[in-house]
Amino acid sequence: MIPVKPRLLIIGLILFAAVIATACVSQIPTGSPVPTTPAMTTVRVAYLPLMSNGPLFIAKEEGYFTQQGINVEFEKFQSATTALPALINGDIAVSGGQVSPGLVNAVTKGAHVRIVADKGRASPGSCVAQGLMVRRDLFESGVVTKASDLKGRRIMANSEQSYGISRILDMGNLTNDDVEMVNMDFASGAVALSNGGIDAGYLSEPYVTQVNNSRSAVMLIPAQAYSPDWPAPLYYGPAILDKDPELGKRFMVAYLQGVKQYNQGKTERNLAILGNYTKLDRELLNQSCWMAVSNDGDLPRKPVREYLDWMYKNNKIDKNPDDDQLFDMSYVNYANAVLGNTTNGR
Repeated sequence: MIPVKPRLLIIGLILFAAVIATACVSQIPTGSPVPTTPAMTTVRVAYLPLMSNGPLFIAKEEGYFTQQGINVEFEKFQSATTALPALINGDIAVSGGQVSPGLVNAVTKGAHVRIVADKGRASPGSCVAQGLMVRRDLFESGVVTKASDLKGRRIMANSEQSYGISRILDMGNLTNDDVEMVNMDFASGAVALSNGGIDAGYLSEPYVTQVNNSRSAVMLIPAQAYSPDWPAPLYYGPAILDKDPELGKRFMVAYLQGVKQYNQGKTERNLAILGNYTKLDRELLNQSCWMAVSNDGDLPRKPVREYLDWMYKNNKIDKNPDDDQLFDMSYVNYANAVLGNTTNGR
C-alpha cells in the first residue's frame, strides 16, 4: 500500500498532466465563433447559350459559386435586350451582352443597372469572334476586298449591330444611304450568305466558323479593326446592387475563378462544360473562337465611351451618362483582392 503523501503526489502529477494536455489540444478559445460555410442563396442569371458565357457555366459546374454559398439558376432569354426588363425589375440579378440604347436610356432615367465586369471583348491580337463577312466569290474575284467596295451592296445586320456597321462604313467613307441594309438574325444571315441572298453580313461565333467551313464567306473586317476592345460586359441589377451588395462580392469571386479556368482554353473539361450549355457540336466548338475575357475582370472604358458619344450624336439615347452612372468596378476590385490577382490598372 502506497503511503498517503506519495499517493497524493502521484494524483497531483496526473491532474497536472491532464490540464497541460487539454491546453495543448484546444485551438479555439472559449466563446469564439466557429467558421461556417455561407448559407446558400439563389441568384438568377440570364442564360444565353453563347461561348462568351463560358466563365459563368464553368463557375457553376466546378462548384465555385457553391463555395461562395451561391446557387445559380439560369433563366433563358432570346437576347440581352429581352433580358433587360427582368434585370431592371429585379426578377433576375445578373445579365450580360453588348451595351444598348435601351440599357443606357433606362440607366439615365434611374434604373440601377451597372457594368461590373468584362464578359468578352474584341481584344486586339486575339482570335476573331465577330465581324463583317463577305461572300467568298465576291472576295476572291476582287470585287469586294475593302470597306469602300461595299457601296451598293446588300448587307445583313441585326439591330444590335447598327453601331458596328456604322464604324465599318466609316472606314470606306460610306454611310447607310450607300448600302442596302437587311435586318436578320445570325442564323438567317449565315444562310443568306450561302445562297447569295446578301453580299455581306455581320456575324458572330459559331456562325463565323460555320460559313468559313462551308466556304461561302470570308471575314472582311473583324471587330478588332473597327472597334478594338469592343465589349460585351457583365451587369448587376438592383437585386444585387440595392438588396445584397455582399452577395455581389461573393458572386464576383466565383465568376473570376470561372474566368481563370475559361482562359486556360479548350481543355477537355472546358469543352465538355461549354458543349453541355451551348449544345454545339464538339468539333465546331473546338474550331470556334472563344472571346477574350480579362483575367482580372476589368475592361477598357474607351470603346464604351466612343459608343455612348455615337449614340448621343445619333439621337439613340436621351442623355450621355458619365462613367459613374454606368460602371461599378468595386466588385472586381474586391474579388481581385481576395484572389490575389494582379489588375491591369485600366
